[in-house]
Amino acid sequence: MNSTLSEASNVRHEKEPSKSDVADLVRRAQEGDEEAFGEIVMMFQQRVYSVAYRFVQNADEAQDLAQQAWIKAWSRLKGFKGKSGFFTWMYRVVSSVCLDYLRKKKRLAEQQLLDGMEPARDSGAELAASVTSRPDHELERLEIRKQFAEALNTLSPEHRMALMMREVDGCSYDEIAKVMKCRKGTVMSRIYYARKNIQEQLKELR
Repeated sequence: MNSTLSEASNVRHEKEPSKSDVADLVRRAQEGDEEAFGEIVMMFQQRVYSVAYRFVQNADEAQDLAQQAWIKAWSRLKGFKGKSGFFTWMYRVVSSVCLDYLRKKKRLAEQQLLDGMEPARDSGAELAASVTSRPDHELERLEIRKQFAEALNTLSPEHRMALMMREVDGCSYDEIAKVMKCRKGTVMSRIYYARKNIQEQLKELR
């Protein structure tokens, strides 16, 4: 399965899959057909990577997490009952993998601080400067994005993920609650405090 996954992850599937095609591939994959699972990976690997990247803001980490998510999906595929679309199910898988990763990363950073070490900083995705925009405006936009990214990174993994799922992916409170395995009210509270925290940190840029 790993070889099939590795090969499939390097190929982009151009055609939008139909629900019947996906359902057939899932059924075959659940029966142990690795080639069928490879087809599923090709169909959705770019979208899965994009979800991971939005959470970690690092290309290499996102690639590794997407790979982990597919491995986890393969091991749990028989648990997919088809009550939702496959990508909705896969979204929950990759989100769970990212949340676990962010929690571990936060614990490691805290431990480094306790040990008197300087915590590693994410460089983030480099933003290419526009050749047509004014340099001063471009610098201002870059500074705002930098400050926002820094503010986002101060949030706990739970608050950060809830906010990203709501604001970037447009997930409902119920969907976020299912992914994060908590109550809807908890999700609403996390998003409220995440927004408030970021707004407070960005006040000086207004």
